[in-house]
Amino acid sequence: MIAFKSCVIAAGSQAVRLPFMPDDPRVVDSTGALALKEVPKRMLILGGGIIGLEMGTVYSTLGTRLDVVEMLDGLMQGADRDLVRIWQKMNARRFDNIMLKTKAVGARALAEGIEVTFAAVEEGGAAPEPQVYDLVLQAVGRSPNGKKIAAERAGVAVTDRGFISVDIQMRTNAPHIFAIGDIVGQPMLAHKAVHEAHVAAEVIAGELLGNKELASAAFNARAIPNVAYTDPEVAWVGLTEDQAKAQGIKVKKGLFPWAASGRAIANGRDEGVTKLLFDDSDEAHGHGRILGGGMVGTHAGDMIGEVALAIEMGADAIDIGKTIHPHPTLGESIGMAAEIAHGSCTDVPPARK
Repeated sequence: MIAFKSCVIAAGSQAVRLPFMPDDPRVVDSTGALALKEVPKRMLILGGGIIGLEMGTVYSTLGTRLDVVEMLDGLMQGADRDLVRIWQKMNARRFDNIMLKTKAVGARALAEGIEVTFAAVEEGGAAPEPQVYDLVLQAVGRSPNGKKIAAERAGVAVTDRGFISVDIQMRTNAPHIFAIGDIVGQPMLAHKAVHEAHVAAEVIAGELLGNKELASAAFNARAIPNVAYTDPEVAWVGLTEDQAKAQGIKVKKGLFPWAASGRAIANGRDEGVTKLLFDDSDEAHGHGRILGGGMVGTHAGDMIGEVALAIEMGADAIDIGKTIHPHPTLGESIGMAAEIAHGSCTDVPPARK
């Protein structure tokens, strides 16, 4: 038995395993995919999300031909479709088949590989013929480990799905027990978990030391960035354009094409774009704060932090556009996207009216 005054639960999550998949070394999750023993000729990615596409990028670079099956109508859900289209155009050469609105419904281990059977998600839809693969990567999501640690024996409430509910101080229903990371909910991202852990540690230290400032720490991030470490990378933070349309939020968009970026041209990788979205409601009076942003291109993940900072600080297009970015860099595309939204960019031709 271990006694403690305070405790932090950081038990994480595990990859979801489809029940019909055979127990075979040729069927792996994202962890198993990292233990590369040989380069498969054909690989099926179950799930068109970030993790599967990241691993697919690695294997494809080594020479593997890829198929991907996704139940929804597009890959990399969560990112704006215009960004994903650019990524997909650049990556079309990697895939033999991209099977959308399709699901895997059966599989069996054969001597020559793993045979997978498919079905259409929509009634009446056409399903691909069964295919045999050298490797199958299960990347259909992750489930929290809340049900695997007997947390309820310490009085901690765990949901049916295995999540542990916490308040903004990362405190569970048991006042001296905290939880952080994947086990407390989406998004399941390491950089979110680290900041949650900082909050929990500060609150605990503050209570033990009698430090009111530390004890009042809270997790109140306005936005958490997402990055797909593919080639090119796709990164976004805050409100997306698709979300704005769905929610009826009026936004002003600044879209800067990397074809006008000297650094991107010099790198030979000018396929990318940088997009910023600003509040364009009547209440904003033409000076709306930034609500979100996204980009696709090399090193997009290295730059999205500036957009996250702008959201946290409540910056508007003038704030970002008048911040002097070094030239020539990919990062200056953020300033130029803001200038486009403001109508003062001199690096691209004016929009036709």
